[in-house]
Parts: sequence; structure tokens; C-alpha cells
Amino acid sequence: MTSWKKFENWLRKFLLKIKTVLKETGIGEFTAKIISGVNGNVMRLVHRVYYKEDGKWFEQTTVREIAESEVPAWAKEGLSAREINVTPLYEKRLELSV
Repeated sequence: MTSWKKFENWLRKFLLKIKTVLKETGIGEFTAKIISGVNGNVMRLVHRVYYKEDGKWFEQTTVREIAESEVPAWAKEGLSAREINVTPLYEKRLELSV
């Protein structure tokens, strides 16, 4: 489990790195999204990158779990045990390009 601040820092670095690596390897078509849900006292954040290589689409998934007590209210709003796409909210609030 990680802290919210560590998650934010990781996400910023991860997005920059993944975009750089994909471009360096010649992969021009890719997209990403962040999925989130709360289960018990833990918020689960799933980052999925989709990229096209040799005409086929692939998915890369990374999961982070954060104690719900550390998560800002804006990030928990509207969440339940069912995972939902929170990409637009995170892009806006964290000033990221996912």
C-alpha cells in the first residue's frame, strides 16, 4: 500500500516515462485511462495503457492501493466497490495528460 502523495508523484513520472518509451519504440498509437474503486478501507487505482504494435492492440495494467483515509475527498467522491473511469477528473485535478 502507498500514500496518496507517493501515488501522485508515481503517476506523474509513470505517465511521462510510458509516453517516452512508447514513442521511442515507434509506437504511435496509444491511450491510457485510470480506473478507481473503493473496497473496504482501501482505494484501488488501476492505470491501463493500450497500445498498438504490429497491428495488434495490447493492454498494460498497473495497480496501486491507498488507504481510504489518505485519499482526498474529491478523489473518493462518487466511488463504490465497482471500478469506474476517473481519467477526466484526475487529468483536471492533477493537471495531467493521460
